[in-house]
Amino acid sequence: MIVRAGTGWQYAIADLSLILFLVTASALAHAGNGKPAASPTPPPAPVTAAIDSEPVAVWSPGPQAPSLAAWLAQVGDDPRLEVRIVVRYASGARAAAIAQAVDLAAEGGARAARARILVEPGERAGASVALVYSREALAGQGALAR
Repeated sequence: MIVRAGTGWQYAIADLSLILFLVTASALAHAGNGKPAASPTPPPAPVTAAIDSEPVAVWSPGPQAPSLAAWLAQVGDDPRLEVRIVVRYASGARAAAIAQAVDLAAEGGARAARARILVEPGERAGASVALVYSREALAGQGALAR
């Protein structure tokens, strides 16, 4: 039998690591008064997760921009796409921003009737409309995997 120098310590470390793993797993299994640990509960379905979705398309009002209704008609009819209206307002113009958001929802027609409206303060006032894949709608269909 030929023994090479420097190879025995690797087997010893592997054996000790395996023993430590088994002892730790056994201790964790009996951590709750001798009862096995309960399985974790599944996370609840996301309710507000659609806020962090990436936009597929963005529209903002401008002199050469099409009307909101025309733009929404041009964009694909994927039922998973949600219309999100974001209006930012500068100091003291909150009521006007809310009115602008409601006007944009009305201008968008049937597609914007169920729009998610976000009115928030900002340094620069302005409005934009985005189409996003709503994770909330996907969660109801069981297509969301987290």
